[in-house]
Amino acid sequence: ALVEAVQATMAALHEHAFALDLIVEGDRCRGVTARFADGSVHEVRATNVLVTTGGAGQMYAVTTNPLEATGDGIAMALRAGVAVADIEFVQFHPTALSVEAMPRPLLTEALRGHGALLRDTNGERFVDELQPRDVVSRAETRRMIELAADHVFLDATGLDSFDERFPNIAKELRAVGLDPSKDWLPVAPAAHYTCGGIVTDLSGASSLPGLWAAGEASCSGVHGANRLASNSLLEGMVFGPRAVEAIEAGVSGPEASGAMRTVLGMDADVPDVVPAGVIGGRFVHLEAVASGEGDEPSTADVAIARSALQREMTFRAGVLRDATSLGAAVTAVESVLAAPGSSEVGGWE
Repeated sequence: ALVEAVQATMAALHEHAFALDLIVEGDRCRGVTARFADGSVHEVRATNVLVTTGGAGQMYAVTTNPLEATGDGIAMALRAGVAVADIEFVQFHPTALSVEAMPRPLLTEALRGHGALLRDTNGERFVDELQPRDVVSRAETRRMIELAADHVFLDATGLDSFDERFPNIAKELRAVGLDPSKDWLPVAPAAHYTCGGIVTDLSGASSLPGLWAAGEASCSGVHGANRLASNSLLEGMVFGPRAVEAIEAGVSGPEASGAMRTVLGMDADVPDVVPAGVIGGRFVHLEAVASGEGDEPSTADVAIARSALQREMTFRAGVLRDATSLGAAVTAVESVLAAPGSSEVGGWE
């Protein structure tokens, strides 16, 4: 139904295209540079650009997010000098099923609400299961470190009518050989939601005229450092339509509302958190590839760099972090970028 609705508008659809950078001219967003499925790079001009690229869960080795959730929309905004905030606030869900599949299947907290218990690998309870997600995730991570384990257990064996109450979860569990009426379910925290993003007003307008954002790529101010369960629906179902309505109404700039209050109308300086030389940077290597003047990076190079970044983010900038671990993460990321072939990897995140 969604595809049919879009087709009815006569909009041009470019599947499997990759947005590389924003086009900024005269202090206004004028479109994007994109790499199409055939490898060619084009400028796609537009009066308004709406970024709905989702979050950045794939920065981590363990996530509930799909492969496409790489934070590239937020990164484009950063490179263009657009106000971005709170991207350090990543919510980790405490009960992602600890199996080989990635993204990790999610076991809703409704299970704990109905009486499921968290146990460590010794069978001991160690946390109040009904605490907020961040509290439970930290408790799990600390216990996993103490016991040198990569998971804890969710014990749902005492729940009545599991299949009737949670049919989809029951089906998913049995697909991996688990019977919730008999088996303790292995779970571990997983990167789940990026609370920050491109700063917007309550209509989705960013600090750059012509650039709008909605969904997990945005930071409208409704979450802060954490997120209530299902409150992400606001980002898509409320602010998405509001952005479209504002664009259609010819709104030219953002209002000082929501998270935008700290950016607009207060003469507040937006700190330069982007490394020197990155703002306004372009994917030079990709453009060289498209013109036939460069070589494409190997799949192996990309996979190695991506895995290294995910590993460092998980262990040094994950559920438990401090100034020391974050400093080590910066050093590790710089090492990855300085490694042979890094210039080819840069435009392929």
